[in-house]
Amino acid sequence: MNEIETDLLDAAIERGRIRLDARLQTLSGKPEYPDTAYALPVTYALTGIAVRDAEGAREAYRQSGNNLLVACECLMAAEGAVEPPYTGFIPDTVLRQLGYTLVDGSVIGLGLIVGRPESPDAAAAICREMQEKYLLTFLAGGVVEALSGAGVRLGLEYRLVPLGPESARGIHFADILARIAMMFGGVKPGDASALLVYAAERAKAFVIVFPGLTDEEIAFVDSLRALGMPILTVDGGYRGGEWIPVASGEAVQKGMDLRGIRVTITAIPIPMACSPAFEGKSIRKEEMYVEFGGGRTPAFELLRTRPREEVEDGKVTVIGPEVDDVPAGSALPLAILVDVAGERMKPDYEPVLERRIHTFINYGEGSWHVAQRDLIWVRLSKDAVAKGVRIRDIGTLLAHKLKMEFPDHIEAIQVTLVTDRAKVEELLPQAREIYKRRDERIAGMKDDDVEVFYSCTLCQTFAPNHVCIITPERPALCGAITWLDARIAHEITPSGANQPVEKGEVIEALRGEFAGVNRFVKKTSHGETERVSLYSIIDYPMTACGCFECIAAIVPEVNGVLIVNRDYRGETPLGMTFSTLAGTIGGGAQTPGFLGIAKSYILSERFLQAEGGIARVVWMPTSLREELGDRLRERLAAAGIPEMYEKIADEVTAPTIEDLIAFLERVEHPALAMKPLI
Repeated sequence: MNEIETDLLDAAIERGRIRLDARLQTLSGKPEYPDTAYALPVTYALTGIAVRDAEGAREAYRQSGNNLLVACECLMAAEGAVEPPYTGFIPDTVLRQLGYTLVDGSVIGLGLIVGRPESPDAAAAICREMQEKYLLTFLAGGVVEALSGAGVRLGLEYRLVPLGPESARGIHFADILARIAMMFGGVKPGDASALLVYAAERAKAFVIVFPGLTDEEIAFVDSLRALGMPILTVDGGYRGGEWIPVASGEAVQKGMDLRGIRVTITAIPIPMACSPAFEGKSIRKEEMYVEFGGGRTPAFELLRTRPREEVEDGKVTVIGPEVDDVPAGSALPLAILVDVAGERMKPDYEPVLERRIHTFINYGEGSWHVAQRDLIWVRLSKDAVAKGVRIRDIGTLLAHKLKMEFPDHIEAIQVTLVTDRAKVEELLPQAREIYKRRDERIAGMKDDDVEVFYSCTLCQTFAPNHVCIITPERPALCGAITWLDARIAHEITPSGANQPVEKGEVIEALRGEFAGVNRFVKKTSHGETERVSLYSIIDYPMTACGCFECIAAIVPEVNGVLIVNRDYRGETPLGMTFSTLAGTIGGGAQTPGFLGIAKSYILSERFLQAEGGIARVVWMPTSLREELGDRLRERLAAAGIPEMYEKIADEVTAPTIEDLIAFLERVEHPALAMKPLI
């Protein structure tokens, strides 16, 4: 790098620093973000100060050592929200949903793109490569407009997130990293050194810069290097200092190499892109060319183990009408039959591999899948069909992805797609009989029936001290992994995140404390957690990472427990939202009185067994109660309190603690007469 170029960049950074400093000194607005428990997250993480006003912003800036990330965050927060299509600040609830993709392998790195590209097509190519390489990408500045003009679809569902029209809105990328560190990583607010170490070591992130930045934005981007992010410049833009010039076609791979991100992508011979980036997208009715199932037609999916001689590897067959045979807007029946063979395949593995059908069909840019078994709903978009996608391509996609994902177990795979109604109806009863036999294998399993539980440490990527213990009667708190899933996952990948945990001696049966579990948790949490009770919310409750579906929290005033799901945005009677509550228990913290749980755990006989179980539940949002519906009624009936379903308060009957007390007294809720929680 020549000295003149370095001087030019350094001069721009210094001018930007002076201007940001001057703007902050005269700031008069109210810097704040909505729907977060972390105030201004970067500032909060660095200084421990929850900024609420301009004076607080200046004090935090001073205490941070005049850190430009703090200055930029305070200034952007004071400017307020942005209009669609920009997202602006991303709320905690949405970030927690994204958080699981950071630990389940569908996102392996993060990128920020700022500036205005000279070639929209080059920028589009970079974004497509980042999607295909499992990177979650954030955009700020003129690049958003350029990509929109090039026909690139943007949004959280495409993993191309447009933060704002100015490159300075890239500060939201930094606040995401700060919250990930606090939510999942156990970083305490005000521990600046821990934040910087966490971001540099665990957040695999880099920045790609196009031209068109102001001096202030140059200074802001340069300050991201403190979080361990390399700055790559393209289009012959900024040169000098620690910024790295690179050709646009090499930018993504260079960023990945610098951050140690490794991924192998194998092209699938179908006329649509395939990436986890498309997994969250939807295909609306007006965008749909053809659909299957969803109540309009019979449809099901089934993965079966077959002898090797009965499986022709790579064969894909369509029985019945193809896309070419039907007009736009049609509904066809569908049977997805996946036959696999391999010496290491077992019948117990079938449902685990079968669930991947949902994931992989959603990887297609133009294919969409909902539900499982005989409740599936599949669509192909008009755009995909116009590009040549056919029903056969779903089979090709599944054959390739399943074999790539499970190379040690699938030696051969063939896929049959049936769209002939008579044939689908003939095969459906056979599929349902197989589903029934599978369910009978795990129905009624109890914790007392097994000597081994399983761990899940997937979330240690971002919550290094959290350990999930999964039992037959308590699934992982994310709701995605049951005991049987974990057992099979361990068999498939013995060195993976799901390890057997010997229960060992029973220390206390009612609250579910076992000597073997304690030994495992202490070792795997790096000594942070020494004791865990699997059935208690008060005595040594299990830790949480941030991926939990719901939070249970005690309400001392009514001697009960409320439950709130992450989809509910309102306040609970405790005066706190889901996001605020989540901020108290994430990152591997053990917090008596608060518990991250899966929705299905609410229906378990082991749910809060130590505190009296389901009878303690006094409040939950209407949406959650209706979702659990008949299953909750059945659980309450089994507990001998069938009338309690109507006695559980919600946001309508009890929005405040005073309302909750009055409601529970009026309906004579059983929790009021139970042993005091505290």
